[in-house]
Amino acid sequence: MPAETDEIVDVCIVGAGMAGLVVAAETAAAGLRTVVVDASDRVGGMLAPVIIDGAGQVAVDAGAESFATRTAGVTDLIDRWQLPVAVTAPNPAGAWLVAGGESGIRRAPLPRQSVLGIPADPSAADILALVPPRAEQVLPVPAEEPSLYDLVASRLGDDLASAVVDTVCRGVYSRSAGDLKLSVVHPQLWQRFVQTGALTDAVAELAAGPRPGSAVAGIVGGMWRLPVELAARSRAAGATILLHTPVRRIHGAESAFESMGDGARGEVLSVDAGSVAIRARTVVIATGRDQALRLLGEHGDGDGTPVELAIALVRSPGLDAHPVGTGALIADAAPIDAKALTHANAKWGWLDQQLEPHHHVIRLSARDGVTGTFDEASVATAISIVTGVSVAPQDVRELHVRHWDASSSSSSMPLVAADPRLHLAGAAVAGTGLASVVPHAREVAATLIHALAAPPLASAAS
Repeated sequence: MPAETDEIVDVCIVGAGMAGLVVAAETAAAGLRTVVVDASDRVGGMLAPVIIDGAGQVAVDAGAESFATRTAGVTDLIDRWQLPVAVTAPNPAGAWLVAGGESGIRRAPLPRQSVLGIPADPSAADILALVPPRAEQVLPVPAEEPSLYDLVASRLGDDLASAVVDTVCRGVYSRSAGDLKLSVVHPQLWQRFVQTGALTDAVAELAAGPRPGSAVAGIVGGMWRLPVELAARSRAAGATILLHTPVRRIHGAESAFESMGDGARGEVLSVDAGSVAIRARTVVIATGRDQALRLLGEHGDGDGTPVELAIALVRSPGLDAHPVGTGALIADAAPIDAKALTHANAKWGWLDQQLEPHHHVIRLSARDGVTGTFDEASVATAISIVTGVSVAPQDVRELHVRHWDASSSSSSMPLVAADPRLHLAGAAVAGTGLASVVPHAREVAATLIHALAAPPLASAAS
């Protein structure tokens, strides 16, 4: 059995990704005794660096490389903590879509006036470059919401739902459109659709703005710098961050009242973290979905999607022209095992400035659940098919492969913490991306500060 610490902390946070670090910084700054534990050897979760040796030791993102700008959550966080990072906009050229079929490979920019691949005008030229024309079929708003795929297919046809919308969903959410609900992934669009009764009319109201693929921002030097700097602020505010500390179980204090060390008394939880048990008034689970379910005493539902990502340094003068803009989403019909390509230095000027002439950093995401697919030959083939530029295996000068588990909040099994001393944060409950994760984590922190800043409840005996 692990040895229990004498000290009782106010907040123990399981997971040192962005959600856990946001909660840690806020609660520690409010004077709450805060401890963060993580099994990894670093902070950041899916925000992680990889060093490209052949580019002069340039650090690039091995995980998420941008954040959506649909909310001000990330920029507000940077301002709140005066993090020493610079936000940067991507190349506005935007991304493309690559489809395949009997007529061969088709490449076209993602439709300009669209949301999730759903067009405002199904007869627009950039839609007709990808799928046959199809006017929206006017139908009643369904009493029970169907999947996003079925919603689009019933009104705009299977071709659009399969080649465009499903491709966007797999690239952005690592899930099929058949597994998603519009009300979950884009509540505003769902609300406008319910009000107007037409998908295209709802999209037309919301689609004005940057080209698809460019409604994001990044951090100069890489997104991985955000958690590193936020962890430094958390420690400065008084939080303790323990790495190499996996959590096996969270034990409840069912009927006991433990001394709080200051004369007051209150129920505590015991976090079994390896050789030590951390006693805490409240615990925040800010992990991936399956681990969160395990800590809640449930069986993992297998909703986490394995994601394999290749980061390659490629020498190719043909890529200098950025043939697919900042990258491409790849339809299932295309004959490769990648679902998305990001031309990283075409997207981010800070990275392009650090590379030698004719050198490029290409990121490839494997199709959902596919692993072991990337080597120099397969990467060269994928780049050639997606971009139309011939790339040979020897042109791939350096290759790094990383594996991630992309949890989703859209599962049919919602995460619920029945014990009021347990709280949940992170993408598994907040939704995909920092634009959702950061504001939700700040709300969790505000709830804890409000509840714990007051003296704990006294026992009847006191």
